[in-house]
Amino acid sequence: MAREIFINVTPQEKRVAILENKKLEEFYIERPDSVNLVGNIYKGKVESVLQGIDAAFVDLGLEKNGFLYVSDVVTSASSYEKLLEEPDEEYKAQIEKEKALPSITEVLKKGDEVLVQIVKEPIRSKGARLTTHISIPGRFLVMMPFDPNIGISKRIEDKRERARIRKIIDDLKLPKEIGFIVRTAAQGATQKEFFREVRYLMGLWGNIKYKGKKARAPQLVHEEYDLILRTARDIFRSGTSRLEIDSKVEFKRVLRFLNICAPQMKGSLKLYHEKMPLFEKYDIERQIEKVYNRNVQLKSGGYLVFDETESLVAIDVNSGKSVRGRNLEDTAFRTNLEAASEIARQLRLRDIGGIIIIDFIDMEIHGHRKTVFRALERALEEDKAKTKILNISSIGLVEMTRQRVRPSVAGKHYQKCPYCSGRGAVKSAETISIELMRKLGAVLAESSRVRELFVFLHPEVASYICAPDKIRSMIKPLERNFRKNIRIIEEPSLHMEDIKIEQGRS
Repeated sequence: MAREIFINVTPQEKRVAILENKKLEEFYIERPDSVNLVGNIYKGKVESVLQGIDAAFVDLGLEKNGFLYVSDVVTSASSYEKLLEEPDEEYKAQIEKEKALPSITEVLKKGDEVLVQIVKEPIRSKGARLTTHISIPGRFLVMMPFDPNIGISKRIEDKRERARIRKIIDDLKLPKEIGFIVRTAAQGATQKEFFREVRYLMGLWGNIKYKGKKARAPQLVHEEYDLILRTARDIFRSGTSRLEIDSKVEFKRVLRFLNICAPQMKGSLKLYHEKMPLFEKYDIERQIEKVYNRNVQLKSGGYLVFDETESLVAIDVNSGKSVRGRNLEDTAFRTNLEAASEIARQLRLRDIGGIIIIDFIDMEIHGHRKTVFRALERALEEDKAKTKILNISSIGLVEMTRQRVRPSVAGKHYQKCPYCSGRGAVKSAETISIELMRKLGAVLAESSRVRELFVFLHPEVASYICAPDKIRSMIKPLERNFRKNIRIIEEPSLHMEDIKIEQGRS
């Protein structure tokens, strides 16, 4: 597939769009007030140790303390088992041993200084999640200074390629006390490229160690690349036809980075200088707008509905106007197949993480359910975030989790509605009018000297209750029973659910 990367830079934000065959597949955004923290390394100070949750809170010098689980202190980074090739019995025994973890109080105490790395950004009220197992990514390798194991991505499936890379790693004579994981992007990389990267990572780690010794906690020791350089390092690789940037400053910065780390990719780097905005020219802006929609249309006429809640994300698959099948079962099967690949794409685009529940259209045939599940699995293989997926149930539900490193696109760019407080709904005019009757009865019963009441309501509620039938059935009986006047007044500044009552005394 033709893979292209476009980067739009303004003083307010940086945006990265990744297209395959002109279709938006990944989208990232970074703003000055919400820069990426994942990958940053700090010299932190332990503020408190909580045995009940086996975690410590660490002061990083940020607004919120980070939290560090005991497993992220004592379990070696080699527990990234899926990145290692056929672990031997000794390795398996080591993993079993590490499952019996000591108490956090045996490992850390208040006031301790620790070198930690952020692996998960602060989300809502939670602080950043930390680890002491530092990892430093390059284009082809991830260096792990405190783990001596050598691993290789299982996504590199070709046996000859795995053997070739193994030989290169052996020939490099890497330091025995430092570990490396070979990334998927290393397929086809030459020995010279591996050597260049190892030299770069070793130099970077030497600098981090020096700063860590000199720093006074809490202090930032190493800052991860910003969105643009992370894109150049992690995404811009062979198979990408071009990376086009509309900022001369950022173009030069990426060029300098490529000169050091990937000089063979410089020919695919382009500077965009036309008057028409970059994202408008390549029809990216229109595609980005759809990322924020609750509903996603499918080509067949079906559609997906995304609902994000505090605890999970629910995705509903609907047949809509789809009539592609020969019968109801066939229509459901075809729509679900199309939905499976689109759901995987939308999870990447929206950067949705945590618990996800997918409600596929009911299918009676077991083989159909199995085929849809496999299609979803294949589509998720392209996702860089870790996913875990359970088999589709007899009623069409799929439970899965997706690694959540930072807030979703919607979580970053939308605030809780000040009107409905995040409920997504407000009380109806009828419900509010009934509440008003109860409040009026209580006020009138307690205030014998009240001559009349002035009731201020949102215009929509005031209009509802001032209808002739509502005046007769709701307001007039109260006025007769208590011998008081009730005045309904429209107040546009009021919330739909607000009721304001003022008393006029005799």
